[in-house]
Amino acid sequence: MEDAQERIGWYECRWIVEEYHKALKTGVSVEDMQFTAEDRLKPAIALLSVVALFLLNLRNASRREDAQERPASEYIPLMFVKVLALWRYKRTRDDLTVHDFYYALARLGGHQNRKQDHPPGWLVLWRGWMKLQSMVDIASRMDFKRCG
Repeated sequence: MEDAQERIGWYECRWIVEEYHKALKTGVSVEDMQFTAEDRLKPAIALLSVVALFLLNLRNASRREDAQERPASEYIPLMFVKVLALWRYKRTRDDLTVHDFYYALARLGGHQNRKQDHPPGWLVLWRGWMKLQSMVDIASRMDFKRCG
């Protein structure tokens, strides 16, 4: 009976594991890397795994009932929130909710957010994340704290 309960517990985690793998394959395109040496492939997969997990957690947080009230800064570094807000709203804001951040990130990745559109997919989130990462890198080099 104990073994059966353990297997049920594993099976309950199946969907989150499936979504994680989808984030890795579709979002961060881990299968498209063309490294020829294992010692170069492993660090790349490790890094992309962290990004995939981050995006999975963000997506799950955006689907929670409190996503429109919960501050994005609970999940995302404040610098990322401010830079994305500056791009989306043309002014720095540190009060974006998880919902606001998620959909702004998706919009940065190309999601139109029309009524008939499906929720943002992994590819759109990945594109948005890559653009945001570059924007944050530039902002930090320009000493964004003085500007924002």
